[in-house]
Amino acid sequence: MRGQLLDGVELGRLGPVTDLLRAEADRPDGVLLRWPDGEWTVGAFAAASRRCAAELRRRGVQAGDRVAVVSGNSAWRLAWQYGIWWIGAVEVSVNAELKGPMMRFVLGDCEPVLLLVERDLLAGVGDDPPAPVRILDDGDPEEIDAATSAELDAANAAARASDLGTILYTSGTTGPSKGVMLPRAYFSNLGAVVARVLGLTQGDTGYFVLPFFHVDFHLVFPAAIQSGSAIAFDRRFSAQRFWPQVNGFGCTWAFVIGAVLSVVMTLGPEAARGTPLRRLLGAPIPPDAYPFFEDGLGIAIQSMFGQTEADGPTFETPDRRRRGSAGWPCAGFDVEIHDEQGRALPPGRAGEIVYRPQQADMITLGYWRRDDATVEAWRGLWFHSGDLGRMDEDGFLYFVGRLTDSMRRRGENVSAYELETVLRTAPGVGECAAIGVRDEIGGEDDIKVFVVPSQAFDVAAFFQFCEDNLPRYALPRYVELATTDTFVRSVGTGVIQKRLLSKATSGPGVHDRKEMTA
Repeated sequence: MRGQLLDGVELGRLGPVTDLLRAEADRPDGVLLRWPDGEWTVGAFAAASRRCAAELRRRGVQAGDRVAVVSGNSAWRLAWQYGIWWIGAVEVSVNAELKGPMMRFVLGDCEPVLLLVERDLLAGVGDDPPAPVRILDDGDPEEIDAATSAELDAANAAARASDLGTILYTSGTTGPSKGVMLPRAYFSNLGAVVARVLGLTQGDTGYFVLPFFHVDFHLVFPAAIQSGSAIAFDRRFSAQRFWPQVNGFGCTWAFVIGAVLSVVMTLGPEAARGTPLRRLLGAPIPPDAYPFFEDGLGIAIQSMFGQTEADGPTFETPDRRRRGSAGWPCAGFDVEIHDEQGRALPPGRAGEIVYRPQQADMITLGYWRRDDATVEAWRGLWFHSGDLGRMDEDGFLYFVGRLTDSMRRRGENVSAYELETVLRTAPGVGECAAIGVRDEIGGEDDIKVFVVPSQAFDVAAFFQFCEDNLPRYALPRYVELATTDTFVRSVGTGVIQKRLLSKATSGPGVHDRKEMTA
């Protein structure tokens, strides 16, 4: 389907730092960031980011160098990110929950010249980091003079919109996680779309509940900068703090995922009394969220479809919404549903969601050092999402499921390949296979692992191994003891046919981690 671009969206942008410089010139005293312990104006944030950029230069970081960031949500974490971009370096936002082999792979693959790490997260980085470490808690960058500021602004002006700006690692399917390469202007261009989708103005404050290392905040923050609005956040999402903080910050909209909505609904409608919140943007949207938020509280829900590679090709807009959909192509992308032969399918038929942008710097540059994966994703001049969907007669997209061997857990993609690679090193595990099973909260996946023991198998010890070696979002909920006969393998490849594995979460041989630790 030939996509549209919403009226009023200005593309052809240069990047988030240039957006910030414009905002600094127009409204330096406008509030940009709010958090429980303070707030920063546009001018304060720009000054902090320049200080970070100056220190990076003193440490020898040059344009094109990778700088890895391992940090929780904070204003200074964000200033370091913009400081990296300011001097033309490449930001690598690392999932702060990674540990063990998964963390070692990401840090080794991106080959950073410097690591920016919060002290509490040093253990996850390991004892032998691949580059020098700057502990973010060890003091803020020093003040700089006007001449240094001017030099830094000139460095930003020398960068091109299409230059590599960020590498974000996303779930692999038949291999380790892939580094998604994103151009500098990607965040500004798609941020402009988000600002228009939400109709942001200077009177708006958004509430962001996810970690900053997600691609979503990389877009939402430029949307706030461009529109003259503000963003409020907390260190980590808390259901109990959701309504008090939304109300206290005066938030008019929030970026969410299904799990967040499901947990917030358990607090009941009375907790939302008097809220200024008027709209929600995110995905996936649980079906019962519509009657609770829209019908009960008068808070509009706008869904979307997006990936790290393009976030996103479709959105619901205030004047065009359809419950259960993931929006329509209004962001300057063509979107189609293809069969296995790459042929476009008619409305109502399910197939792979494919898309392509109509303008530059709206989509990934490819996968870091994975030319094979880049070529595979761009078959037939369409970017192949790896997701199943269908479109209706009116052009609304509906997400159906995943083609690839990965799972979605608490807003994170979990690579079955990477998970199984770690689990095979657990004591007593001979062979294993991981699948997603329905999660009662948020409509995403709980993880179930089938284990063929190589020796006496201790379920409690297995779950403890998982706690010690996996990020929280990748922890299996269920383990089922199996035999080699449990796995039906494809002829020739020997690949386990996971669609034939039982999704039962109770019964003989099935163990529930939550029940065991209750």
